[in-house]
Amino acid sequence: MADEVVLNAAEIARLAGVTRGTVLTWRRRDGFPAPAGGTHAGPVYDRAEAEAWLAASGLWELTPGPRLWREVSHAARDTSLGEAVSDAAAVAARLGRGEALPPGVPGNLAWIVKHAVDDVGAAAVLNDLLDRYATESGIPVTPARIRNCMIGLAGAGDGATVLDPASGTGELLAAALTGGAERVLGQDAGTATAGLARARLFLVEGRSAEVTAGDALNADAFAGVEADAVICRPPVPAIDPESAVAWARYALAHLKPGGRAVLAMPPSAAAEPSGRQARAQMLRQGALRTVIALPVAVAPPYEPLHLWVLERPDGKTEPDLLALFVDAAPEARSGADYATSSAAGTMPAASWRAFTRSVGIAGDSPRAPGKRVICSGGGRNAKWCVTRVEDLLDDIGLLDEAERLNETVDLTPARVRAHFSAWYREKDKESARLRGDARPRNPAATFRHARMGRFSVKHDVDALAAILRRLDWLGDPGGRREAEPPLGLPADPWRTATVPELARLGLLRYRRAGTGHAELLRAGDVLVPATVTKGAEATVVAGDRDGDPAGPGMHVIRPDQAQLDSWFLAGFLLSPGSSRKAAGNRVDVRQLEAPLLPLADQERYASAFRTARSLESITSNLKDSAASMAGYLTAGLASGDFGPGPETPPSAGMPAQ
Repeated sequence: MADEVVLNAAEIARLAGVTRGTVLTWRRRDGFPAPAGGTHAGPVYDRAEAEAWLAASGLWELTPGPRLWREVSHAARDTSLGEAVSDAAAVAARLGRGEALPPGVPGNLAWIVKHAVDDVGAAAVLNDLLDRYATESGIPVTPARIRNCMIGLAGAGDGATVLDPASGTGELLAAALTGGAERVLGQDAGTATAGLARARLFLVEGRSAEVTAGDALNADAFAGVEADAVICRPPVPAIDPESAVAWARYALAHLKPGGRAVLAMPPSAAAEPSGRQARAQMLRQGALRTVIALPVAVAPPYEPLHLWVLERPDGKTEPDLLALFVDAAPEARSGADYATSSAAGTMPAASWRAFTRSVGIAGDSPRAPGKRVICSGGGRNAKWCVTRVEDLLDDIGLLDEAERLNETVDLTPARVRAHFSAWYREKDKESARLRGDARPRNPAATFRHARMGRFSVKHDVDALAAILRRLDWLGDPGGRREAEPPLGLPADPWRTATVPELARLGLLRYRRAGTGHAELLRAGDVLVPATVTKGAEATVVAGDRDGDPAGPGMHVIRPDQAQLDSWFLAGFLLSPGSSRKAAGNRVDVRQLEAPLLPLADQERYASAFRTARSLESITSNLKDSAASMAGYLTAGLASGDFGPGPETPPSAGMPAQ
């Protein structure tokens, strides 16, 4: 195999993300590896020597995951991507088990997989490879935090048997094994995805893993098997959710008495009229225990997602006929919330902790099943309520038909909370009439107590004050003085250079948008949009995007970090002053220019540019906080949660009304 692990100039160019002509130029440099074979017209080079030279020159710094994905994507030119991924996964699995590779494995593939396994381990290599393939192929991938949340809700701990009847590439089963499960069973309708799931679970030692191909609803491979937990993201179309009930019944049929299932469902499964009788039946049997609306866009393909928690009654005790509903809120400023995965975006850690803490508090909340009571609460990231099933389904007399859940059995958490808000509103009105009061005692009649409204206003006022303290250089508006940020003296004259000139000086490399080959990003790369839009600006790639593919609408500039600061470059290349084109016009990266300054001066400018970007974020937060505070004030005053404060004397210098 050693004589196969060689690269020609085109393959070296692919590794470095440059053209073949650039590699032909590199061959004239001192230290470039000598040919290991071939002819003068087409020499080949030892792969280890070529990679070492690229790494020493700062031209190849990809982590093992992106490095392997680039190799597999290239191999897919001659075959399907699924076959290329299957080959790489099989190699990684065998290397992870210490087994010999079968004959016929391409030398370059074996080389790069072995180095990736040596660097991060076979399990990490397989998980990253299969997550990337699933994302590329449109197969839904459940991000790591959602997997762990589902496993925790299901109680799939040490020694458990876990079943996933729509296993996909097996990420949920792999997470269950990591959590201590003893035996995992999987089935998927796709033969190829079932094979990839087997590869992901191939590394299990001392525990049982079995994955079969076939449609679980029509050809159940595990008929008669009862598992401790069923964890699944069934293929329920958002526009045709009728099969959701079938998957729920399948899960209950495969649970041991007292076992629990957690299914990731589209929101329509909780609201579709055709499933209302089945949902009501599962509630009355004590089988459907919890519906959790996850934060917006937590998992590819970035559509809303619900978690259903089902429990099979043990038949020995009366079922606990209480139900929990949790409604997650998106981030107030961005309007979106994400969970982390190697194949997904990022969700702020504090937001996810607050969400899971709210779910935990709700699950352990005080309950009084002997009387009609709604336990409710939550925070910025989740609102929840716990209620008796009979109060959900047997509500008559007070509410109009459209507001009664027993008519629709719509179990969307926001709908359930609105239902109980309406119930308390009408109950309060009825009590007021019996007392002979002119108006209800609590006209607001919502889950938020008046004191909570006052706390929210106070909290927002404090947040606004903190932001304004950070902007104290704006000065006192009452002082009638011009507000200026603290800046230094005017800059000295400088000499500038265009991007191609900087490239010829060896300070950077760049790839124009729309070129044929895919560019994988590195931390510190500068991205320049190819088209002028409102607020268009150059951005710097953070470490969490290392190895991600660059979009076709972006110019990619890779500065030499030892000579050129990324933030310095980004600030000058597409600043409002340097981009005078109208919206919609194309940006020619070759015409952009930056000053030629010493690195120390660059770092000072970079710090100032980062501060300016931070100011944009702060002012956006200020706007949202002010809007939130105004909303609380208006709603509280209008609903009677609180009234205006005592009148105060007019300020000095202001005429009395």
